[in-house]
Amino acid sequence: MAELAEILASANITKALIVDDAIDEVPRADDLSIDGQQWTHFFDDLQPADQDALNVAFPGYTDLAAEDLQQSDGFVSCLWANKGQIAPALCQALFTRYVADMQADIDHLNVLRDLLEAAGLTCNAVGRDFVAAVADADIVFMDLYLCSAQRPDDIKVSIDGLASAISERRTKPPLVILMSRSTRLEDKRSDFREGTKLFESTFRILVKADIQVDGVVQRTVGRLATHYQKSLKLSEFVCAWEDGLDAARNNTTKLIRKLGLSDLAQIQHLLLSAEGEPMGSYLVDVFDKVLQHEIEANTSIIDTALALNSLDTSKFPAPLVAGENDLLEFVEHSLFHNRARLKLPGAIGSSVSFGDVLRRKLPTPTPVAEAAPAGLAAPAVAVAEKPPILPEIQSNMVMAVLSPACDLQRNQLKRVLFLVGELHVLKTEAWSAKNSGAKTPVFDMGDGVRRFIQWNLKHILTLTHDELNEFLFSEQPAFERVGRLRDMHALEIQQKLLSSMGRVGLAAPMPATHAVRIQAFTVDTDNKLRNLNIASLADGGVCFIGRTSDGQDHLEKLLLTERGCEDICRAIDQVDLNTVHEKARDILKSIQKSTVLYETLEQGIVVGKITNQSFQEFKSDKDVTQGVVARNKKQIEAITLDKKRELPFAGLVLIAHDGPDDAAVPANEQAAQEGIPGAT
Repeated sequence: MAELAEILASANITKALIVDDAIDEVPRADDLSIDGQQWTHFFDDLQPADQDALNVAFPGYTDLAAEDLQQSDGFVSCLWANKGQIAPALCQALFTRYVADMQADIDHLNVLRDLLEAAGLTCNAVGRDFVAAVADADIVFMDLYLCSAQRPDDIKVSIDGLASAISERRTKPPLVILMSRSTRLEDKRSDFREGTKLFESTFRILVKADIQVDGVVQRTVGRLATHYQKSLKLSEFVCAWEDGLDAARNNTTKLIRKLGLSDLAQIQHLLLSAEGEPMGSYLVDVFDKVLQHEIEANTSIIDTALALNSLDTSKFPAPLVAGENDLLEFVEHSLFHNRARLKLPGAIGSSVSFGDVLRRKLPTPTPVAEAAPAGLAAPAVAVAEKPPILPEIQSNMVMAVLSPACDLQRNQLKRVLFLVGELHVLKTEAWSAKNSGAKTPVFDMGDGVRRFIQWNLKHILTLTHDELNEFLFSEQPAFERVGRLRDMHALEIQQKLLSSMGRVGLAAPMPATHAVRIQAFTVDTDNKLRNLNIASLADGGVCFIGRTSDGQDHLEKLLLTERGCEDICRAIDQVDLNTVHEKARDILKSIQKSTVLYETLEQGIVVGKITNQSFQEFKSDKDVTQGVVARNKKQIEAITLDKKRELPFAGLVLIAHDGPDDAAVPANEQAAQEGIPGAT
């Protein structure tokens, strides 16, 4: 507890707030909304004297139907205040479930309050009217359902209330720990975090029963507090970004409104007509750049970005939900324009723009001909088969327009330059963070399948504008535009094609991520794996695929959820050393009751490549072995560990199972590859 107090003091966290409907002294009608049978008994069994007393205590009682009384906060409050005088037996039966639930919650909350105060925090507790109390709280323990009935819609009370409170302190949001005794807590965590606009690093969940488990609250609070100041830097940056976008939009709009039809006419006559560029396409490009200029001019964005430059990432919290962050989406959006932009041509009279990506259209299924009537032969129809256009360009290939944009204007080029690339489904084993060769690391055509493009610098085509019009706009076009590279990436590929000198740098792609399934074991006395049966590992983990800090080697890192890390440590602490193989006892004993194992799991474990199924050690940041890890082991019940190379290091044994491929080639695409002449 002394260590937690130091962490809290270092993070400048002094005030805690507990928000729970159990703290309200009087129930509301919604709290009893699920007690329909008890309400029925209550009204059916009321005696005349009880009804007279109720009419006195609650004027208008006789004028309301039972259904209306059940939904009246005033009537429920009246019953609660008079439950010892008016129909006490009936009131007791009506409130039995509510009282039991609230008392169970109060027992947990009292323990929680004692733990927080013991850590040096000033603790306040409020019920459903909590919004004002959030204003000066550093950490908030929030009940998921602020209603005893715990109906699905009751979550909105806590989400909307907390979102309203946090909106008043956007740059300094509190830490939030979401509590519940409901089994839906795990399922609702993401909805709650998104609804309140909290960052993952400032938000965690806590099963109320775990409040009674020694050390759980302290560890959860301590981990959040450790990273609180870093999370505030991120909050300040994002708030500055949001506000900066609004200011940039307003400034850009002011400039745009200064343009009149006469200005547009002069732009058309003096510039666009000569350049052969459409007005709408030109203005979208210009407005994009003006908006970007205004964003860059915002001092708050720049200042908070500078603060992020000094962010210490040597230690970081485990993710709340494995695989939730899709970094590849950032990568794809940074490399390609939105597909809606394809409707805007880049040049008058040109069917393509710089960076356009073309692909062979997939054939539509041929309808089955009707059978000829019995006894009659079907008439022979001679159909001249049309030779395929560009047969060497198969359906698993694309072509990128790399002719300079200025040369595409008004069909001034006799031929348009294309570079051919091959599409590959982006599977886990295919990802590489190395920026080598001519490659587009991720491409999403909107069909739910992520691919990458390997450009072939030796495969170049030139096509006339007439040919392009035939390919793209005939009655049965052979090709279609499926994307448009952003200028920087198109220039990168163009420069690699034209010369290795003076190439334009491309920002390194973010690491790829994919979800994995996790199992945790110890080694029993017979050198067999004994499953620790940790339920929270059903959440799985996430594998980051990138490269080492020097950029030279491939690196894969496995991260578990915070709950998974916590439960593994709990399970390891409870293992009887006598049930473990004698060669593994020393290492197991060294990681039991130690914070090092959790810290090691939290920071991530380096694992072998997906094709490597061998066990390998994983160590703490101080190079102390904690256990061994392997990937995709089969027939686990038959596995034994090598007594020299593996057993002495097998305190904790982890096996990660990579799921199915991120996506399969669509059936119609496979059929296309088989049905188009020239396809393989």
